Amino acid sequence: TSRARKDGEVDGHDYHFISRAQFELDILSRKFVEHGEYEKAYYGTSLDAIRSVVNSGKICVLNLHPQSLKILRNSDLKPFVVFVAPPSLEKLQQKKMNGELYKDDELKDIIEKAREMEDKYGHYFDMIMVNNDTDRAFHQLINEINILEREPQWVPATWLKPV
Repeated sequence: TSRARKDGEVDGHDYHFISRAQFELDILSRKFVEHGEYEKAYYGTSLDAIRSVVNSGKICVLNLHPQSLKILRNSDLKPFVVFVAPPSLEKLQQKKMNGELYKDDELKDIIEKAREMEDKYGHYFDMIMVNNDTDRAFHQLINEINILEREPQWVPATWLKPV
C-alpha cells in the first residue's frame, strides 16, 4: 500500500508500505496481479508477495477480481483457480431464513453475476465449487489441494521451461 503506516503495523506483515511514486512505478512495471485506489492510497497484490508465500512452502489463497485471472495465469506462478459458485435460489433463500439479511432481488443478482462471471472467465477456472454448505465446501477444497499435491497435473506448455 502507499498509505502511511498506522501505529502498531509492521512493514512486511500487515502490509508492504511503499511510497506513492514507487507504487506508480510498480504499476507501470506490471508488478501487480491487481491494484486499486481507496481514500487516496493505492492497495494491491504484487506478484512478488505471492511468490514469497509460495517459495516459503505455503499455499497462497487469493480472492481476486476475475479480470486479474489472465495476469495470474500468464505469470510463472502456475495457479489453480477455484470458482466458488452460489447455490440455487432456493438454497440461498433457506440461508436467508437462517438470519442472513438479503432481499430476493439481491439473491437473484448474486446468481446472475456468478453466471456472468462463469460465462466470461470460466476458461480460467480449474474447478467450480458450489457453496451449498460452507463446511462441506471447505473440506472439498482441502481434498482437492491434497490431490494436487500427490498427483501429476496437466499444465499449459507455456509454463514449462526448456531443459
